[in-house]
Amino acid sequence: MFFDGEYRLIGSVSPTALQDVIRAVPELAWMEETGRQEVYAAHRHTQTIPLIFDPDMRHAEPSIRPRFTELQPVIQPVMDMIVADFASRSARQEGRGYFVRILLARLNAGAKIGSHRDHGFSLARAHRIHCPIFTNPEAEFGIAGNIKHLAPGEVWEINNRKVHGVRNLGAEPRVHLILDYVVPGEIVMDPEGELVA
Repeated sequence: MFFDGEYRLIGSVSPTALQDVIRAVPELAWMEETGRQEVYAAHRHTQTIPLIFDPDMRHAEPSIRPRFTELQPVIQPVMDMIVADFASRSARQEGRGYFVRILLARLNAGAKIGSHRDHGFSLARAHRIHCPIFTNPEAEFGIAGNIKHLAPGEVWEINNRKVHGVRNLGAEPRVHLILDYVVPGEIVMDPEGELVA
């Protein structure tokens, strides 16, 4: 979603529980679904574990995957922080906010996500939020020329409607929890015009 700026820090959580659970995820789980990498060239060096996700990128009634139930106890503090943050900020809201997508995304060591801008109905109307789980100082996020290292456990909203990309020059993969949060009725002043979430 477009907003004034490139990054907005929502808060932080201890990454330890998330790290412990992600370490225990079998390698095969990262290889089960390849659609995101195949459809979006910018993500070809990533692996994804969808938790709440639909390939059609729908904006309502998302599909909850079985792995979400397994991981929810350690993801819930991040979700609660996001819900509380937007509840305190949203003047206009038609119904409860909801997570339309949640996924784990792994970027290989020495790889990058090429510069791109997110398009599509839902991606323009949902808040895109990142929580790094595993990272290193050489993993950098860049949005419209503003380059930043996002530390483990920090919860950041990113402006995905501006050109953005990632590079991981470190020796280990970078893993982020990505959450797309919708505030129903929210008016978005997007570069393409006024949008309603």
